[in-house]
Parts: sequence; C-alpha cells; structure tokens
Amino acid sequence: MRNLSLLLMAAAAMPTGAWAQGSAPADDTASDSSGDIIVTANKRAERQLDVPSAITAFRGTDLLDDGYTSLKDYLALTPGVQVSQAGGSGTPVIRGLTTGTNLGAIVGIVIDGAPVGPSSSFNLGGANSTDLDPIDLERVEVLKGPQGTLYGANTLGGLISYTFARPSLSEVTAIARGELSGTQNGGTNYSIRAAVSAPIVQDKLGARVSGYIDRPGGFVDNDVAGRNDFNSQRNWGINGSLRFEPTAGLSINVVGFHQRVNQAGQDYVVYNANGQPLSDLRYDQQVYNKYRKTSDVLIGTIDYDLGFGSLTSVSSYQKIDANIVLNALPFNAQLPFFALFGGAVVPPGTAAGADAKGPIKKFSQELRLASSGDGPLQYVVGAFYTHEKARTSTNVTGFDSDFVAVPTLDPAIGFGVNDTYKEIAGFGNLTYKFGDTFDVTGGLRIGRIRQTYNQTFYGSDAIAFNTFLALQGLDPIPADTGTTRGAETVKTYLLTARYHFSPDGMIYARYATGFRPGGPNFNVPGLPASFDADSTENFEGGVKTKFWGGKGTVDLSAFYMRWKDILIQVSSGGLNAYTNGGNARVYGLEGSLSLQPVEGLTLAGTLSYSDGQITRIDPLAAASIGVGDPLPNSPKWSGSLALDYRTPVSGEWQAVVGATAKFVGQRHATLRSSILQPDYLIPKFAIFDLRAGVESDHVDISLFVRNLTDKRAQLSATTANGINEVVIQRPRTIGASVTFKY
Repeated sequence: MRNLSLLLMAAAAMPTGAWAQGSAPADDTASDSSGDIIVTANKRAERQLDVPSAITAFRGTDLLDDGYTSLKDYLALTPGVQVSQAGGSGTPVIRGLTTGTNLGAIVGIVIDGAPVGPSSSFNLGGANSTDLDPIDLERVEVLKGPQGTLYGANTLGGLISYTFARPSLSEVTAIARGELSGTQNGGTNYSIRAAVSAPIVQDKLGARVSGYIDRPGGFVDNDVAGRNDFNSQRNWGINGSLRFEPTAGLSINVVGFHQRVNQAGQDYVVYNANGQPLSDLRYDQQVYNKYRKTSDVLIGTIDYDLGFGSLTSVSSYQKIDANIVLNALPFNAQLPFFALFGGAVVPPGTAAGADAKGPIKKFSQELRLASSGDGPLQYVVGAFYTHEKARTSTNVTGFDSDFVAVPTLDPAIGFGVNDTYKEIAGFGNLTYKFGDTFDVTGGLRIGRIRQTYNQTFYGSDAIAFNTFLALQGLDPIPADTGTTRGAETVKTYLLTARYHFSPDGMIYARYATGFRPGGPNFNVPGLPASFDADSTENFEGGVKTKFWGGKGTVDLSAFYMRWKDILIQVSSGGLNAYTNGGNARVYGLEGSLSLQPVEGLTLAGTLSYSDGQITRIDPLAAASIGVGDPLPNSPKWSGSLALDYRTPVSGEWQAVVGATAKFVGQRHATLRSSILQPDYLIPKFAIFDLRAGVESDHVDISLFVRNLTDKRAQLSATTANGINEVVIQRPRTIGASVTFKY
C-alpha cells in the first residue's frame, strides 16, 4: 500500500513609505533622479531604500540586458530565495517555507496589483507560479516574509509582484531582441522578443504591444522512449495594453496577455543515493514528465487623484489551464494487481503515468484609498473581493510504448474536484510620523472565505479499488461525494517602526502575519473532513543605507518566523488528503551589498543564512513529518557575486563585461522523517556565467557563456516514484544576443 499511497499523493497533491507619497502610475515610478528603484510594495510609491521590510527589486530592462528571462534566473540573485523546479513551472521558496510537496501556494503572485493564480489548495497553485517575460515588464519586486495585511491569501512566505511596462503617451518607442545559443551535449536554443509603444492621441491615449517566442532546446536523452534531447520547450506569449489619461488626475490602464508554456519533458535525471547519476544526462523511463500551461489574463487599473488622496481600482479576470503528467512507476505493479479484483486487463508493455490538470477561472476586484500630502498621519484603506471556480482532475493512466494512452486504462483511477472559492476582505494601514525621521505603521486585514467542494471517483479500476479497500475493512470511496461547504474568518496584522538616521539611511523593525486558506478536504476514510488555514508570523529587523558618497549600498536584515498548523499531506488506505500537521520555526540573516569603486564598475553580492525545522507534529501526520526535520529545499547558506563593467570605446559605443557567480549549500529534497517520500540530500553547487559585448543608444551586441564550468548542479528533486528524480542545471551554453532599440 505504501507505493499506492506514494503515487496517489503524487497525483492528488498536484492539484492541486517614503514620506507622504501617494500612488502613481506604474511607468512613472521606475526610478528616481538618483537611479534608485521606485517600488509599490506598500501600495504607494516609494524608494526601495525606504521600504521597512526585506525587498529586492529588478528593472525589466536590466533583466533583459543580463539575459535573465525567467523567474528562476533572477530569483537566484535574491538573498533568501530558492526555486523548486520539481513538477510544473517551478515553486518559489522564500525563507525556507515549504514542505517539499506542491500543495497550495505559499508565495503570492500579483501582476499590476491583481492576484494571479488560484487561492484554493486544490488547483495546482503550488506548482504553477506565473513567470512573465522581461520584455513585458517595468520591474519585479520580491517581498520576503508574510504580506497578508495588504495582499491577503497565500502570502505567508512572501510575494512576487510584477509591474507591466505602460504605454508611452508622448513618443514612439520600440525594442527587439534575438538570442541564439547552443548547449553542450544538447540542442540549439533561440528566442525572439519585441515590444512597441506609441501615442494614439498625444498626451492622452497610448498603446503598447509586445510578444516573445522562447525555444530552449533539450539536453536529456531517453533511450527507452527513443528520444534525444527530449526535454525541449516551446513557449510564447503576447501582451497588449492601453493607457488613457483624459485629465491630469485620472489614469486608466488596461492590459491583457496570453501565454503558453509547453515543456515536452522536464529536466529530470535519475540519481542514486550517493548523489551520482545512474547515467549522465539521461532519463531512461517509458513515461516521462510533461507540462503545459495556458494563461489568459485581463487587468484594468484606474487611478484618480482626489486631492487629499488617490483612489485606485484594480479589476482582473483570468483563465489558467495547466496539465502536468508524471511518471508513476509504482503503478506499473499496482495496475496488474487491481486486475485480480476485477480491474481492467493490462496489455504487455504498459507503463503508468499520473496527471493533474484542469482550468481555473478567477475574478478579483480591489478598491483602495491612499492618502497624499505631507501631514503626520498617512493611510491606505481598501476592500477586496475574489471569486474563483475550478475543476481539477488527477488520474492514473496506462500508456503504451509510444506514450499513447491505453483506452481501457484511460484512466484506471481518477478523481475529479469541483470547487469554488470566494473571499471578501477589508484592510488598512495607518502610519503616524513623529517628526521627519521616525514613523510607526499598524495594519489589519479581516477576510471572510467561503468554499464549496465536490469530489468524484471514477475509472476502469475504480470498482476494483473499492473492493480492495473493503477487504481491508475500509469504507468505499463514493462515486460522488455531493457538495460540502466550508467557511472561515481570517485576520492578519502588521506593525512596523522606521527611523531614518540620514536621508539615505534607515533602520526598521517589522512584525507581520500571513496565511494560506483552509477548506473542505478530500473524502478519505479516517481523515479529517476539513483542514484549517496555516499561518506565519514574522519578526524582522534591518538596516538599509547608502555610503561612500552614494557609491555603496548595503541592505541587511535578520528574521525569526513561526509557521503554525502547517498544511501537510497524509495517507489512509492508500488515499491522500490534507491535514494540519504541526509547527515549524525559521530564523536567518540576509544581506546584499553594491559598490561602484570606479566609474563604470559595479560590484554586487548577496548572502543568506537560514535555519528552519519542524518543532511540533500532529500524530495524524507522523508518517509525513517529524520533530527536528529541516525544512526542504532550503540551504543554510546561499549567495551570489556579480561584476559589471562599462567603458567607452568609440563614439557612442561602450564595451561591457559582466560575470556572475551563484552558490547554494546542500539541502533536503523532502522532510527527513517522511515515510511516504524518502529524503534525498541535494549537494551544494556553484554556477558561473560570463558575458561581454558592446552597447550603443540603438544597438547592443553580447556574447555569453552560461554555466561556464559545465557543472551538473542539482537544483531540486522528488522521490515520490521510489527513485531520485533530480532537476539539473542546463549544461554549458554559449551564445550571442542582439538588441535593437528605438
């Protein structure tokens, strides 16, 4: 039964202020006159240097210049952040908050202030973080620690906030970038991306259109399936926006994007317990992991200056459809076993796969008012509503040698989940300034969440499976559970104190909480009918300052976080459901340093230390979690070093040289005490990238080498199949890019 439990878990788990500054249109807040990045982490425009919390921000143009085109690229340069890439498009891990299994999201995603992705824990949210191409972006903000007061559900670990580049109202601008590269022992990679912006009515109405095609070639072979470089990808997206400013005090922006991700195979290689591959750059399995995702999102933002404050409305509609297929090795033996109880006959050469798929439709609306002026009392107050509806299915299917589903085993066992999620919340932050250098902020959010849930059970082996349960004295699984309902009220809190010891220097203290919603549970005999929200509370202090006449910047923070009622997956009778499995604590240090010792040279470094472990468990979760277990996918030490040098060479041309080193310590793939998913210790690694080229006002040409030493870095891993399936770094890749700007 353990193997049966493992794969059903693999299937079923996959569902599934600066001083008195008000809001401002996003395209006008990229940076101030000193070059500091302007962010909206607190839902008002302020310098990153003035935000009383740990935050890292990237300009979209800088990401393009450095060749960083995906979330996992630039999060590697963010202290205290990792990306688990086992299954789906990847899961950000901030400050070590994860159990290693992709349940509901722990890190929130917002785009132009609108939450994107499911709030419910049943809809693949933990495995499918939205990743946007930098051609579309003005900036990305990574907020560390819980953000529940301003951003609500699923931000108990932190938040990633994307801000789209807005159309210009005064001039025509355009950019196009092409990249071509080759991967050692792999295929050819290429990408094309472009954007154009133009006024339609001068100073009143503007439009912007952008798009990209990204084709990473494969580098892992599969002799069993007869495919070389099978883990290639075909990704593309388009984006369009309109900006309308009929008067000086009113701004209306509408943006919509369509995005498709298609991974023909994921970057898995099988490793032994000693951390060595069974065969280099090979995954020799008949069924291999695939991933597809289609996203359609429409966001409308209205900003209206009332004089005493700024009124902002953010509306969004989204439809996201994801499909993950996983190898399901244990079922290669289980499917013939079920045939003994009346299940379908298994043809020779059949192998099992587990999939999770289903569309989610979501609407959200936020209305908020932010004060303006320079008075001692400042505020942000608002209301929020969301309604999402989804049908998620998780199935075990038999496939023939050509990876075609066997009709009589399509599926052998399947679960369907129909659920709705509604939330209405009110929130507010109140800041009082005690003079020009010291202020205190308090925040509160109260939300009411209602969910409905319906589960169906089906498949050619469904009756056989229920017969098997009956022989164990367990109740059968109903074909349809009927609709169950759940409701909860959740409160989150914020308290910060901030002291500016200079115009460019600040120390701060912060207390904040966050949560992930509870809800009705899978219908499994012997397991709870519902689970509660899990939550975090974070105690943090830090210092941010410029020094050396503005040539240096340092950002240091220390934190202690408690994670309560952790959402964990447990098994009964070979089936899986959720429960609140215990508590954990995490503490650590994070720092970043930037220096400009001579003109044209920038040196930057990050360093992070984190220690997280389980402190209490619920007896029901004893097979999944243990006291003292280190939190997975979380190294004690990680960091990065970067160099960028620019110098004039001829006329408007300047030469550019850049280098980046990233290092990550060893970490656990799963919870160490888990019986359901045995632990695998992922070794430490260091990766080096180089680039060199020339730039001008209108053309940039760059040569690059990524993974210079051709390191087989192990990025993340899963053990649900009884083997160590490890996601590895793309081998040494050499290429060139050309960018045209107008």
